[in-house]
Amino acid sequence: MSNNTLAQDDVLDRTKPPKPGPPKDVQFPDYFDTTLPNGINVLVIENSKIPAVSVRMVFKDAGSFYDVDKFGLASLTAEMLTKGTTNRSATQIAEEIDFVGGSINAGSDWDGSYISLSVLRKHLNTGIDILADVAQNPVFADDELARVKEQRLSSILQGKDDAGHLSDKKFNKIVYGNLPYSNPAEGTEESVKSISRNDLQDFYRMNYYSGNLIIAFVGDITKEEALKITEEKFSSLPSEGINRVNSYKYNENNSAGKVFIINKKGAVQSNLRVGHLGIPRNNPDFIAVTIMNTILGGYFGSRINYNLREKHGFTYGARSYFNPHLYSGDFSVDTDVRNEVTDTSVTLIIEELKRITTEEITDEELATVKNYMTGVFPLQLETANAVASRVINLKLYNLPKDYYSKYISNINALTKQDILNAAKKYIDPSKVTIVVSGDAGAIKDKMTRFGEVLVFDADGNEIK
Repeated sequence: MSNNTLAQDDVLDRTKPPKPGPPKDVQFPDYFDTTLPNGINVLVIENSKIPAVSVRMVFKDAGSFYDVDKFGLASLTAEMLTKGTTNRSATQIAEEIDFVGGSINAGSDWDGSYISLSVLRKHLNTGIDILADVAQNPVFADDELARVKEQRLSSILQGKDDAGHLSDKKFNKIVYGNLPYSNPAEGTEESVKSISRNDLQDFYRMNYYSGNLIIAFVGDITKEEALKITEEKFSSLPSEGINRVNSYKYNENNSAGKVFIINKKGAVQSNLRVGHLGIPRNNPDFIAVTIMNTILGGYFGSRINYNLREKHGFTYGARSYFNPHLYSGDFSVDTDVRNEVTDTSVTLIIEELKRITTEEITDEELATVKNYMTGVFPLQLETANAVASRVINLKLYNLPKDYYSKYISNINALTKQDILNAAKKYIDPSKVTIVVSGDAGAIKDKMTRFGEVLVFDADGNEIK
């Protein structure tokens, strides 16, 4: 080493850490993608670093959006998949997967129904046998269905005591109007009681077919093995279901200038939902909207949380959300506040909505949120199941294949003007729906400043 190099090193200030470079894109794993002759879309991400495999099956268009008038049907059908097959009882399914240290789960959301398997590589054959059995041979036994329905009814009854749950139901009903997203995915007392084994069998036959299936393999498995498993183990799925045309068209609600109160007599707090229709998941402005919403109310350091919690001490926390689905979505600000500051809190929320749509955010806000979002993103890809979910989302929501690989650079490319444009385009303070779950006697008069006040009971019936 030369004396010149030593002299240069001597003047470096080693008491200060080096400045970090700009965040780089996370290389989302490349994946194999093919569709078999029977219509099954197979996705494979090979990763032999950990001797385990995650398999996630998603049946598209098999979610609660298609419950029609049998609210809760999709979620009950999915839940019953692991409650017994022609070959195994519910107890046998649980014991066999537990014995090999694996897990199997089934459920649904608005846009699809899923079955997930996680298992060590050495027990993959056992796990796949159970998964294939659950997916293709459910029996929907009457005794198991009765037990699951009893649990569901108990949950629905408990929800009538939960202020947040009541606000969510009323908000969705108003904002989504005639779209099926307005209905309760868990069902109502009446709908759950009316659902029979035949209903589950019909829904299964209609939606659980090979042409409707995306199956993702992530972990210590090759694409050749995954294809062989799919072809051999899932051949019993029918190739076709019943084609349906989505004929729903959103009718704009007339809830602006009205306040909807779900009466919880004696409550000392009000649960608030303030918002309107949002965006579907594949909206091209989704990343800009996400950054804008994070600044507005999407994390602890957001404007709304600072205003209501830190500045005024009205709440323990206030958040805003864009909740996207396949065909639509919603935007809302959610919080719990004391009765006496309910109206003031709504005023402050609307002021923040106006500010985000009329003024540019600061350089500091943009830098902080960009660092936050780019920092947490890699943590969201740490498990095989998380990676499987995201690669399926690319297909389910028609997103570009490089969506996640370019996610960080797309975030960093956004400007303050981009964020203002997104706010102006997707937030309208003049069209917000205001829903309050709380003591109507304590808050009704003050809420008239926002318009006509309508009061309802926990079952959604208007109280005159």
